[in-house]
Amino acid sequence: MSIILDTSFLIALNDSGDFNHKRAQSLKTIIRQDEFGKCYISDYIFDELVTFLRAKSVNSEKIKLIGDALLSDGRIELLKVDSDVFLQSWELFKKTGNLSFTDCATVALAKGFGIRNIASYDSDFDRIAGIKRIN
Repeated sequence: MSIILDTSFLIALNDSGDFNHKRAQSLKTIIRQDEFGKCYISDYIFDELVTFLRAKSVNSEKIKLIGDALLSDGRIELLKVDSDVFLQSWELFKKTGNLSFTDCATVALAKGFGIRNIASYDSDFDRIAGIKRIN
């Protein structure tokens, strides 16, 4: 068993003013107890997170701390979107009207690596067969 940590979860986890912050804190505790096994993020999720934080004028030092913490956490593995996953993402993006390209890449990676769970507050993932959104 394993789980992908989506951008919406990571934002809620790091923003005490976010509507889902308390839920994200509780979910983080459950995830750290290895209920879902190995944790993953993708390079696209990382990009989306730090770009979002910068756009929201979060202090640069805080962004660096968040990014460094994610990248150095031994419980979180970074998945990279290669050309095959990119093309799969593009095909999925063309078929769905509700997922961002990053979300399509997340789905393609999840399916490619056999990951069934995603920590997310984005209900668009609920429409994807084989993916269970944990929130």
